[in-house]
Amino acid sequence: MINEPLKYAVLNNKGGVGKSTISVHIAHGLALLGNKVLLIDMDGQNDASLFLGISDQDYKKTFYDLINKREDVELSECIINVRDNLDLLPSKHIDIINTEFYRESRIDLILKEKLQGINTMEYNYLIIDCGPQRSKVNDAVLCFVDNIIVPVQVESASVRAIGNIYEYLSDLRLNPEMIELIIPNMYDQRTSESRENMQLLKELFSESNFLAEPINRRVKITEAGKLGKTVYEYDKDSAKQFFKIVERLVSTNA
Repeated sequence: MINEPLKYAVLNNKGGVGKSTISVHIAHGLALLGNKVLLIDMDGQNDASLFLGISDQDYKKTFYDLINKREDVELSECIINVRDNLDLLPSKHIDIINTEFYRESRIDLILKEKLQGINTMEYNYLIIDCGPQRSKVNDAVLCFVDNIIVPVQVESASVRAIGNIYEYLSDLRLNPEMIELIIPNMYDQRTSESRENMQLLKELFSESNFLAEPINRRVKITEAGKLGKTVYEYDKDSAKQFFKIVERLVSTNA
């Protein structure tokens, strides 16, 4: 019997909220707990790859090669191992991929087709780091995944933008209950703006159970990413914050 992996999109229509940081640390945290994880980097900036110390010199094939009709490439050729239990499917030419997806008649099936065979690779989790804009690529991702993780910078514009995600799901006729976790990010309890917006988030989601504890703004998190490391490898105090989120995801799906 083949067990399908749980598939998560890490998505926010606003840039600069820490999507790639959250994606990498959820993926690596799950791997450290013994799960086999595939991280798919679908953000044109490739930050998720860079935060793991992976540049375009470290791979030859990417997701782009899977959709390039002139190529005959197997999925396994595009995946590289980046940590114990953690693999990466990098991407290039997101703009071209997006253009190609506009030509597809069934955007809801395209990733299932292009990632055919993923269920035989024994992954427990797929984590997809999405770009910040509405796009055909993100349409395809949302139709493919089981659940959505929404990082939200704890500042006014980012908190207000949460409604755009619900609107996006409605436009795609997808269930808003796909949103499994909202993660307040870059929280600075020293500022009144952060405290006020954290309180607003708590009030907005007081009747739900998917608001996570905030990730505090720390220089060590930024430093780790610049060095191509995760905080699990760089700063134990910062790592504790991310492990809480990872453990929550695991317990939710136990």
